[in-house]
Amino acid sequence: MKPNLTLISLLFFIGFQAHAQLLDKLKQRAKERGLETREVSFDSTDNAVNRTISNEEEELVLNSANDFYNKDVIMKLFNDGQLVQTAYFDSETIAMRTEQVGNAYPLYHDDKGKFYAYDKDKGHYSTMKLLPTSSMGFMTAGITTQAYKLPHEPYFEAFKALEDVGSGLNFLILELAFIYKPAHFENNESYSAQKTTCNGANDCIRFNYNFPDYPESYIQFDGQGRLNELYINSNSPELKDEPKGKFVFTYQDCKVSIPEAEEQSIIPGPLGKILPIEKGLEPWKYNKTDNKKN
Repeated sequence: MKPNLTLISLLFFIGFQAHAQLLDKLKQRAKERGLETREVSFDSTDNAVNRTISNEEEELVLNSANDFYNKDVIMKLFNDGQLVQTAYFDSETIAMRTEQVGNAYPLYHDDKGKFYAYDKDKGHYSTMKLLPTSSMGFMTAGITTQAYKLPHEPYFEAFKALEDVGSGLNFLILELAFIYKPAHFENNESYSAQKTTCNGANDCIRFNYNFPDYPESYIQFDGQGRLNELYINSNSPELKDEPKGKFVFTYQDCKVSIPEAEEQSIIPGPLGKILPIEKGLEPWKYNKTDNKKN
């Protein structure tokens, strides 16, 4: 399972889905399930959560991206017991460095939707923005939750809240550590809760998948309610090339510095300057913002 390359390819070829379509779908799904809707505000000073009831929609309100990305994370990916890559997330810079086994040059991601890769031919890093931050997070929300059978609503709430503060969900699988809590899987017939041991403690909880095409898959949290493991074993056609993988999350101090890099466009040559696809299908919105700054 190679989440970076797989998701980037999927994001590029799926195309630009309309934001309203997923929003309407999720709202309808919430109504069908009879979900209670709330407005949620975060106090980042002590990580307290203040909740006020709203009859219309559930909204996660952030003052800045650091309110959401509030801890350093290390995520390791294993395939058939072998370490494939390790991702380091720095909550201060809101950036991720991914070190892949057999590759001397790490990949980098920032909170603006850019990824950075070393170009051996040019001898330096190049950077590219596949899509605007909002579109990147929006499509990742749809792809990740569908591929890994995760509840849609928490992912979408996080996406909307980060969009409001100019950030996004641009860290592929690692961002799950900031989105999901045990409460998102409790009292849900799609998952079965099981007490288990992790990190030398016996107060962890595992939610085993009840999906027939995801045998032995589970998501696991430690005693502090933090994401600890995500194991995927799928017979689904969408994951036929990489059907297995285990993500292990730990919470340790990390330092990530984005390297200097040459800016590139998805569309090479002069056409890339004329059609800035990284600004999405509505670039005039950015033009208005730029004019206000000048």
